[in-house]
Amino acid sequence: MTDLLGSGLLSIAAFIAVISFVVVIHELGHYWAGRAFGVHAEAFSIGFGPTLVSWNDRQGTQWRIAALPLGGYVRFLGDADAASAPDHESLERLREQRADAGRVFHFKPVWQRAGIVLAGPVANFILAIVVFAALGMARGEVTVEPRIGTVLEASPAEEAGFEPGDLLVSIDGQRVRTFTDLSQAVMTRAGTTMRIVVERDGQERLLEATPRREMREDGLGGTRAFGFLGVQLAEDATVTQRRFGPIEAVWHGVERTFTVAGTILDYMVRLVTFQASLEHINGPLGIATTAGQIANTAVSDPGAAETGSYDVGAAVARLSTSLLLLAGLLSVAIGLMNLLPIPVLDGGHLVYYAYEAVAKHPPSPSVQSLGLKAGLALILGLMVVATWNDLSYLVGLFS
Repeated sequence: MTDLLGSGLLSIAAFIAVISFVVVIHELGHYWAGRAFGVHAEAFSIGFGPTLVSWNDRQGTQWRIAALPLGGYVRFLGDADAASAPDHESLERLREQRADAGRVFHFKPVWQRAGIVLAGPVANFILAIVVFAALGMARGEVTVEPRIGTVLEASPAEEAGFEPGDLLVSIDGQRVRTFTDLSQAVMTRAGTTMRIVVERDGQERLLEATPRREMREDGLGGTRAFGFLGVQLAEDATVTQRRFGPIEAVWHGVERTFTVAGTILDYMVRLVTFQASLEHINGPLGIATTAGQIANTAVSDPGAAETGSYDVGAAVARLSTSLLLLAGLLSVAIGLMNLLPIPVLDGGHLVYYAYEAVAKHPPSPSVQSLGLKAGLALILGLMVVATWNDLSYLVGLFS
């Protein structure tokens, strides 16, 4: 019972730490961009709900730590809520009080408002680059040669004509650097035909394979639906590890961020074109479960029972590295999600600003209200799907 309680507390702490860190960085992007353009931030909240602790800074911004530690928000002068919807009554009063007009977000030129909104996702991408760069310097990057060792019988790979010794060259036109690229590409492509180029006997051959859907272990104690191809890594595949210097690490961080973003965007495109399944969408519950599984795996030491000692320093290092990697991945995902052209999100605001820049006036309040309702409905629909997926996974995990 004590072990279960400790595991649960570690899971909750890991989730809160990761999601709060990523979302607060996002909101700080908005905040600092607003400061740069002279916009007054009335409140910056770490968390939601009732305020636990608060203080005011010299600029008059109230900083809060709230009871529900699941991210945060910044509310600028003239905002009606945490989503930066305009408070029209307040704006009319502020327009009459010319002294404060220059500090109001909604009175700023459209390019400045767009810059402030865009700064949130940009902050997420910068965070991801910093995280991946730091990990590149600290532990380096392991690259496994994408050479096939075994082709399983009656598998999609065997039907497609794969043979032991094949060296993967590209997947759907994307260059393959490491065997992990194949695993990631196949994961969400069950039922989708993939064009894979391999090198065999010094010549390149094009193979077409359609992974099938299978429930498989996810490496974190549970099972998930993955695309299954049916190839295994060659035992003699070359494994290289490279650590980066400070300058190389920055480029590595940029490259890794673009790779992760590309993978997410590819899934989004295939999702809206009905080429991918909704079952890979996860919500806060799924993220919390994954964070907890990663944290508990990092602090576990199977060899401690035999040696009679537990290396606390090594466990903390593993935990920090694992959660930092998860934060980098989530930061890219949150940055991209907020750029979607949905009125509730940053991308929706940018669409409105683009319209305003062309039409020379903002959309009418009724249009903005309708867009807000439609955006909320879409987000709530996705949350229902994500929660269903999360609960289905948890049922399998604890059954």
